[in-house]
Order: sequence, then structure tokens, then C-alpha cells
Amino acid sequence: MNLDDLLRTLNPVEKRELEKHDFINDFPQKEKRILNGHYHLNNEIFFKNNSIYISKQFRFASYPTHSHQFLELNYMYSGTCREVVNGKELYLKKNDILLLDTGSRHKIDPLGENDILINFLFKRSDLSLNFLNNFNQQFSPSFEFIMNAAMDGDDNNHENFMYLHNQNSSLPTIFNNVMNEYFFPKAFSNQIIKNYIPIIFFELARDINTQIEHDNIVNKEIIYPILKIIEENYATITVAKIADTLNYSRNYISNLIKEKTNKTFSQLQTEQRMQHAYDYLENTDLPIGSIIEEIGMTNRSNFYKKFELFYHQKPNDIRKKNKISD
Repeated sequence: MNLDDLLRTLNPVEKRELEKHDFINDFPQKEKRILNGHYHLNNEIFFKNNSIYISKQFRFASYPTHSHQFLELNYMYSGTCREVVNGKELYLKKNDILLLDTGSRHKIDPLGENDILINFLFKRSDLSLNFLNNFNQQFSPSFEFIMNAAMDGDDNNHENFMYLHNQNSSLPTIFNNVMNEYFFPKAFSNQIIKNYIPIIFFELARDINTQIEHDNIVNKEIIYPILKIIEENYATITVAKIADTLNYSRNYISNLIKEKTNKTFSQLQTEQRMQHAYDYLENTDLPIGSIIEEIGMTNRSNFYKKFELFYHQKPNDIRKKNKISD
């Protein structure tokens, strides 16, 4: 049996749900709690021996409102699905991804025979939407700005989930590889799955950034193109060049950056320069002098001072860790 056959085969719970058209609760009573009228699912139900749990969503009956203590990823393998997340309706199509942060509440409408929804559950408590945000902050102040706006405020107000639309992505192939290792285990399958987990999250971070860049609502904000210009031209950009490009005054650009990000233009540019310098140190054998030129700085002592202030390490310390001598 291959993966596709396995996922489309009715399991015992689905057979019962198809017959009764009603939700079948297959969790042990002692391992679930009902809070405020909805199920609260604990880590212990799923993660007895592994750091990841993968399952096919049962079809043919509604899945009631529930929350959980872990990050959940819903992947639409085939067909379509309607979910209600924190009161908001979402319609998933093939290859769509729904990320549900800890504490989010959702329910799932009955699925048809061709509607295959896969659940990926991650045990580690530090895997969250903020975790993905930190991935992208390294090179993207625009991503940081949008994520902070989306996730700001108290826990009752921010959405606590992220919907990634069908797009050109490596994730469907990665998910299929992981599912094959999970459902048809062989030698080293557990180790392979563990090594796939960080790859999944790096790919998610990349896809989230791509989706945000193409979001029409986001692009209406003048601050967004300003931040993208800084990201892409950090080595040589000035406030005057940004003002000329966007036809605004220099004072307006400077004040808007400060208002929207709580940082000055100089701070954003320095962050980008230091982060790219770190990347060069970690992943290339370029001499430090060449790196200083690449990031648009001219004063070596000023570079060392800012780098140590930013990372609390000397550039040579990064090189030593990676056994690249300067």
C-alpha cells in the first residue's frame, strides 16, 4: 500500500462516522478535558514517544470546537475543507496550510470522501507563530512589522493563526516525504523525521514572508515599501534616496519610520548590516575587511564596535565556531 492509498482508505472511526454521521470521540476519557464547552487536548494524548504526531482528519462528521497545548499545522492533501478558527470561517483548498498557535480554538466541518486533511502536531513548547516570526526577522524588518501588527495586543484579540494559500512551495513534497517515513517506518525513520522538522519551519518562514509580500492590503501601507527598500539596499541606501524614490520629503520618511517601527532609519540599517555581516562570517570565507565593504561600512573599528554591541561577540568568535580562519 502506498501513501495515497493509505490516506484514502476508510479507517474504523471513519466507517462508524459514515454510518452514524456523528462525531466519534476516540480519546481516552482521562486524557481530555472540557473547558468552557469545548475540548482542551493535552500533550500527553499525542506525544507519548515522539516530538511530532501526524494523523488524517476523520471524515464524514463535524469535529467539535477544541483547543490544544501545541502548535498544529493542517495540510490540505486533497479536496477542500471548511474550518472555523476563533470564530472566523476559512476555506482550505489543495496544498493550503493552516497554522494554529497554542490556545487557538477551531472546529472542522464534515469532510467528503476526496477531502483529505492532514494534521501535523509539534510537541516543543517553543514552536509557535512567534518562533516563525523570529526566523524571518533576521533579514526582514518588513516581516517583523507585519507580524508585530498581526500579533500585538492581548491574547483575546490577535488571531492566533495563519492561513497560507495554495502557492508554489516545496512543502507538499516535504510533507509527503515525512508522512512516508511516519506511516511506513524503516531504519532511521525517526531520525529522518526529526531532521525534517527544522526544514519544515524554515520553509514555512519563507512561504509566510512570500505571502505577506504579495498581500494587497499590506502593500497599501507606505511603510512597507520603505522597509523593503532598506532590506534590499541596506549597504548603500540613505533617507534621501528613499525620499527621491517614493517622492516624499526626507523628514516625512524619517518620522514615518520612527512612528511605525519605534526605530530610526539608522537603527534599521545597522541591524541589517550586522545581520548580513554575521551571515557572511558564518557561511563564507570572505576576509573581514571584504565583509565590511560588502555591508557598506568603511571604518573597521566602528564595525567591530557595532558588531560586539549587537551580538555580544567579536567577529572572530563567529569564525572560530565555524572553523574558518580570517
